[in-house]
Amino acid sequence: MDRPPAQRVEVIIPARTILLMLVVVGLVALALLSLGTLISIFLAAVLALGLDPIVTALVARGWGRARAALVVFTLMFVALFVIVVLATGPAWDQIREFVQKLPEYWDELTETPVFQDLVSTADADEKVRNALAELAQGLPEAASTLLGIAGGVFGTVLSLVTLTFLSLFLLMERPAITNWLFGFVAPDTERRWRPVLDGSIIAVSQSLLGNIAISVVAATVAGLSAWLFGLPFPFVLAVIAGLLDLIPQVGATIASIILVAVALTVSTEAAIGMLIIQLIYQQLENYVVYPIVYRHAVELTGFTTIVAVLIAGALLGVVGAILAVPFAAVIKTVLREATAPRRERMAALRQVPEG
Repeated sequence: MDRPPAQRVEVIIPARTILLMLVVVGLVALALLSLGTLISIFLAAVLALGLDPIVTALVARGWGRARAALVVFTLMFVALFVIVVLATGPAWDQIREFVQKLPEYWDELTETPVFQDLVSTADADEKVRNALAELAQGLPEAASTLLGIAGGVFGTVLSLVTLTFLSLFLLMERPAITNWLFGFVAPDTERRWRPVLDGSIIAVSQSLLGNIAISVVAATVAGLSAWLFGLPFPFVLAVIAGLLDLIPQVGATIASIILVAVALTVSTEAAIGMLIIQLIYQQLENYVVYPIVYRHAVELTGFTTIVAVLIAGALLGVVGAILAVPFAAVIKTVLREATAPRRERMAALRQVPEG
């Protein structure tokens, strides 16, 4: 019995498909090679979107878009310059004195009954004391080293200037860019997705500005508490608490641990009082301050926020952790609209028919 001849199967890939695959591969390779530039563009876009509602409000009052953007950026940099000028001198003096006294504070901390049993084993207290002493002795050398890397600092300044102007131009041209992009889609698609874009911009703006406002409140509470309990360097502790509070969920807890540890060098009563104040404030921040500042623009659960912070922090470090909440809010806004038709169909199928 003769066997039928084997059939030959041909797979024909159109030239257009091959070209599209090559373009995708090229874009991925370009993105990997210019990752730093893409991150800078992303940061500039986030900053521009964060300030966009303020500029839009000024435009609604009759201001020109370019004039409003320049005024907002000028006021922001004047405020930052004033803060830096007023805070740099006292902060550096207190930080230097604080670091130099770290071995003394460690001795006081290890003498407390709570920590004495924990750190006295395996010569842990001696090792930490020596490390702190070396840190204090190396502070002048560290300052000299910082002065010797002026070229790196200059490059960083240039990068910040580039980021600033990129953000400014994006802020000026945001409506034009939006209209140009929506010019490629059908009118029905534009009517559906333009409100989503506007909502995403508001979410980014309120997330960033709200996060800064909450950090200022946290720094004020920490500084006043440190001053009332007689803690050393209350200004430095306030700055540390404010900067750490910029990191959602995790930063406030780390700041509280630092404040309580420093309070232990003063007295057990001060540490207990600081712990109580921080616990109360964190509850107020989570359930009162956050809803007031964010209102209903950013609707993220605690689990979603922590996951977003962990992923963004692993990719971009501290900056990613700070930007995680607005980025997650944008993703949730887009996904909610994209999945709305299917969710409506599923809801209709779950309805029990009448009769």
